[in-house]
Amino acid sequence: MIKTLLFSLILALASYAMFQPTASAETIELVPSSRVVLKITNGMKLDELVRRAYPDEQDLWPRIKAKLIETNPTSFFPNSERLISGRRIKLVRVQRIYDQQEMEAGTPIGYVSALTGKVSARDVNGREHLLQMKSAIYQGDRLETHMNASLQVSLDDGAEVFLKQDSVLKVSEYVATNGYGKESSSVFDLLRGGLRTISGAIGASSAANYQLQTGLATIGIRGTEYVIKLCKQDDCSVTASRNDPAAKLHAVVLEGAITLTTDDDVQILVALGEYASATPEVLMIEETAALPPGFLDTDEANKFELTIPREQEQVSEDESSSTGWMWIVGILLLAVGL
Repeated sequence: MIKTLLFSLILALASYAMFQPTASAETIELVPSSRVVLKITNGMKLDELVRRAYPDEQDLWPRIKAKLIETNPTSFFPNSERLISGRRIKLVRVQRIYDQQEMEAGTPIGYVSALTGKVSARDVNGREHLLQMKSAIYQGDRLETHMNASLQVSLDDGAEVFLKQDSVLKVSEYVATNGYGKESSSVFDLLRGGLRTISGAIGASSAANYQLQTGLATIGIRGTEYVIKLCKQDDCSVTASRNDPAAKLHAVVLEGAITLTTDDDVQILVALGEYASATPEVLMIEETAALPPGFLDTDEANKFELTIPREQEQVSEDESSSTGWMWIVGILLLAVGL
């Protein structure tokens, strides 16, 4: 009898534990984001803004509203949720920090091969950690360098990414298959600042999908090395986020060629030694403009300058050859005249 009761009690406890929902041990924080609503239009409501910007966070809408008011005091009428037309409002980011729950680790797609200063990564579950030498990089990671910091990442296909200071780069999609065919994909989003990259096997493959999205133009390549940076117009000593209304994309090619394509499918080809820029209104090759200050570091600037003398040297050789032929023709004409 006792054994029967004990067995029934154990079975009941096991069933209770089996069907209890698993607690999601997480802490939710709301932090200012680089995303910005450029202008508050007449009649815009805070509730409508929150619903559209955070459609999957219904449980957090009251907290988000309170945080928006706290973050943007000059965008609201005093002691009110009423937005002031013409003002800007900075949104907030929902950050989830998992305290206890261990998520299954994904497959690394690369690792940190060099870094200086404070560099961090936020994974697809919202967990943030500081990066160190040999730290693994995963698909979905959001990499961030702070001021006076830099990061070099080596990827499985042989690509190298050198993230500049005060920059944010998201590994949106990365799939490397045998042969690097059409099923291979490398898609990055530059959210802030700049980088230099040397493409690997995915970028060199005509079948694979390679994109680096900047908000102002999408970069496509077929094997190359280039530098891009989101700057405050033509002052690259001040980095910008992709949604900053003053953001301007600057790009130079150190080897190979790249394409820059807008959302309207306007595309330009940027070849070796060329400098291009993009704004929401204009995408163009800068044929006469000087590189903006703060765009390239010393090594990049030296390498970029090396692409120009070769072209000038070729022109000089052509001119020299042309001059030589003129002398020869002149002598022959003189001989005939004699």
